[in-house]
Amino acid sequence: MTNLPKNAVTWFSIPATDFEKSISFFQGLLGVELIRDIHGEGDDAMPFAMFPKEGEDGVSGAVTPADRIKPAAGGVLIYLACNDIDGALERVDSLGGALLTPKTPLPGDMGDIAVVADCDGTPIGLHQV
Repeated sequence: MTNLPKNAVTWFSIPATDFEKSISFFQGLLGVELIRDIHGEGDDAMPFAMFPKEGEDGVSGAVTPADRIKPAAGGVLIYLACNDIDGALERVDSLGGALLTPKTPLPGDMGDIAVVADCDGTPIGLHQV
């Protein structure tokens, strides 16, 4: 193939049954401010809260209301960049989430990962380089 994408992932969406609670969960967990916006207009308008990224080439995604896509405990597992994985794991319970897989070192200089359940029970990976 000659038209390979720069990144395998271009966008992700984390559905939330309680939109505001989920935004607070991820902001508290990762220590970042999500960027609020609305996609579409009128009856098709959908609010979202986008994860910040550095530069135009970075991949991002958003928390979205669970109107069209429902939270799930199975399926694809995404990993979010996390600058302070130890701090995030200390905060996860108080934010309404749960630790699913403890901090685990990756081989070489690839960093550490952990998996938490968000406040809707959806598994989310954390990756600290």
